[in-house]
Amino acid sequence: MNDICTKSVNLADESERVAYNRIGYPAYIRRDRLSHYPNYSAVSHWHEDLELITVLSGRMLYNVNGTVFDITEGNGIFVNSRQFHHGYSADRSECEFICIVFHPLLLCVNEYFADRYVRPVMEHGGQPCITLQHAVLWQRQVMDILREICRCAGTKEDLLMIQKLLFDLWIPLYRHFPADGDRPIRPNRQLAAVKQMVSYIQEHYREALSLDQIAAAGNVCKSGCSALFRKYLSRPPVAYLNEYRLSRSLELLLQTDMSILEISYEVGFHHASYFSEIFRKCYHCTPREYVKRHKGMGTGAGS
Repeated sequence: MNDICTKSVNLADESERVAYNRIGYPAYIRRDRLSHYPNYSAVSHWHEDLELITVLSGRMLYNVNGTVFDITEGNGIFVNSRQFHHGYSADRSECEFICIVFHPLLLCVNEYFADRYVRPVMEHGGQPCITLQHAVLWQRQVMDILREICRCAGTKEDLLMIQKLLFDLWIPLYRHFPADGDRPIRPNRQLAAVKQMVSYIQEHYREALSLDQIAAAGNVCKSGCSALFRKYLSRPPVAYLNEYRLSRSLELLLQTDMSILEISYEVGFHHASYFSEIFRKCYHCTPREYVKRHKGMGTGAGS
């Protein structure tokens, strides 16, 4: 597809707002590389949408609600709705992959169809994700469909084909989903605490935040806060805070005429030199160099 948009974070419930490839059709389709992400890692996030990844070359680690999966070439993963997740490489090795994200409403022909075939999967209490293995026939077929969706994107009748292919991949996922989704869901207090702390950061990132304040937002101690961030986000709290501040700075760099000093204050860095230092470490260029490279091109994308 043309007109690929980025995905942005910070809905009222801290979930990610997915900016789809086409206005009016809630699907995001992209062939990508981990090297396109700062430090070879996406920022951990969640959204209402369903997400599927298949690795074309290399490998990636994929964290879903604190459980890490090693996704190697030819394999993949299905991530259910509203699960905390991100992909990354611990050793900064390259990985090429296809990412398909789509809103479940694309599968909901009507209310009966939604109740019968979609919500039982989305609302399954015990299945946040399914790893996809090339050695398993139905899972290999799902990944073949992901590649076909990527191939047909941008053609004359792409949306018609994509819609058909989404149903084609949903049939085996639905058939093979565990049938015990009605069992009581045990609240994940750790995950709830992480979401509260992430929400606090996203609401207050412009302010001078301390580890004490972040931990208090999740009603945990400082050491517990650090442990939870490392488990669910693969990074300490301050690193996440800085990465989030930097992500907010990109839009200001590319879409406003604000100075570097103004932007540094706007996103919570109260010294332009420190902002530039952290920016260089994350993006391997200065803010000014980033603007020269990307002005008019958008801010990139990813899952």
